[in-house]
This record gives sequence, C-alpha cells and structure tokens, in this order.
Amino acid sequence: MSGQLLDPAWLSRLERMQVLSRRMASGTHAGKRRSKQSGSSLEFADYRPYAPGDDLRQLDWNAYARSGKLFLKKFLDEQELHVTLYIDCSRSMAYGEPRKLERAAQLAAALGYISLCHLDYVSVYAFDRDVTASLCNLQGKHKAAHLLSFLSGLQAGGTGDINRALRSPGAVRGKPGISIVLSDFLFETGYEAGIAYLQAARQEVALVQVLARDELEPSYEGERRLIDSETRQFKEVSLTRPLVDQYRQTVRDYQAELAGFAYRRGIACTAVEAEAPLEQIVFRVFRQAGMIR
Repeated sequence: MSGQLLDPAWLSRLERMQVLSRRMASGTHAGKRRSKQSGSSLEFADYRPYAPGDDLRQLDWNAYARSGKLFLKKFLDEQELHVTLYIDCSRSMAYGEPRKLERAAQLAAALGYISLCHLDYVSVYAFDRDVTASLCNLQGKHKAAHLLSFLSGLQAGGTGDINRALRSPGAVRGKPGISIVLSDFLFETGYEAGIAYLQAARQEVALVQVLARDELEPSYEGERRLIDSETRQFKEVSLTRPLVDQYRQTVRDYQAELAGFAYRRGIACTAVEAEAPLEQIVFRVFRQAGMIR
C-alpha cells in the first residue's frame, strides 16, 4: 500500500477525539472512559503498571516515591472499551484511485489511533471470504506504529463473503464492544447474516460503506466489456444514457437498502466516497454520523 496512512499533522487533533459508544463495556483495566457501572470516578480500585503512551496525569507519584516504579490508578467507573475494525480485502476493494482498500485502511488507522489514545483495546481483522490476517488486543498509544504497519501491509485478495468470514474461528469477540466494518458491501451472498451475527455477539456495530466515484457516477459510454473483479465473469454491454441512469438508480436503491437494514437494527451506517479528502471524512463525515466526537 503506497503512501502514509495518517498525516502526522493530524495526530494531535485525533488524540483529542473519541470513538463513541452508546454503552460502556465492562473491563478490568483503567481506561479513559466512564462506564455505566455503579461507582464513582473518585472511587479507587487498583493499580496497573505504566506503559509508554499512557496518560501521565493518571500516574500515582506517591506509589513512585515508595517503590521507584510508575503505576497508574484504576477507578471503578473508568473502563476500557474493545474496538474491533473489520476491513474488507476482497478483490473489489482494489478498484478506484485511490483504491477503496487504501481509503478503508486510512479510515481504520484514524479510528484505531483515536481508540489507542483513549487506552481502548483495538483489534483488526482483514477478510475476504475468510479472515486473512488479524492483529488483536493492542492498547496504548505506543502501539500505534504496530497498528499502522499492519494496515499498510493489507492487500486485496479473493472473493468476498462477509457472512462466512465473520463466522471464522476467533473472528468475533466474546465480550461486548464496538465493531466497525469498512467495506463496499458488494457481496454476492449478502451481508445481513454476518452483521446480525456480530450483534448477537453483543457488539455495537457501525458500518462504513466505501465506494469509488465511478461506481456511484460512471463516466463510461458506448460499447464496453464489463468484468466482475471477483468472479472474473464478463458481459458485453452498450452503455446508453438510459442504461446508465438505470444503473445509478440501482446503486442508490442498494445504498438505501443497506441504510434501511442498519436503521432497523439500530446500527450506525455511513457511506463515503473513496476519492473524498480523508480529512473531510474523518473530521466532518464521521463526526456528523455520531461515530466520533
């Protein structure tokens, strides 16, 4: 994957943001979120060792004076969140300029970095019809380089099947958390069963549909051979204006179907254009969609 995933000039802005959850997940380590569990943020629970990237304001200097070691305080209602990012790496994600996969990886990098800065646990799964690569349980800003390295190495692979991939062993966490799926959602077998499976695993789900501009507003005309990027099947077509208009309507209908499915299940759903500026998607579109603040 070419180029850097995140502009270094944005990092301080991202550090001030937060991935939003409608419910706080229970946890065993001190995070930077408030849980809905009983307890007060002033109610001390335990200590944990300091790790590079942790918030220095949470250090207990009295404990340092006694032991010469750095510890962070844990409180009963400040709990970590588990954020899982699912990135579609099927062949259709290689389309566009920038490629849809590249944009999805950049968006995942932004969301992952925000979460790491808040001491959330971050896991990433790349999939086509199976989970093809994973990186699990990162925590702390010092793990950001590991996250970015993993995302930079993602490549588009085979035929996509999210319903099958999400049922791969270990693909879905057993604990409650946030699961964000970044995909074009152009699956021959659909997406409904896989997303329902995520919700059944007590995940708060968000969908980010990434499509290329040509997929939304094709500029082609005349006699063309259209080749399916995943099945390699092709069809000779004459792209007349009425046919292109019908295609545009079909795409709009499909997006409305995905949004309607998400709405009925209480899922956040956001559509983005791969060619849109990354800064605009992260700092405006995601905020307007209520995914971050």
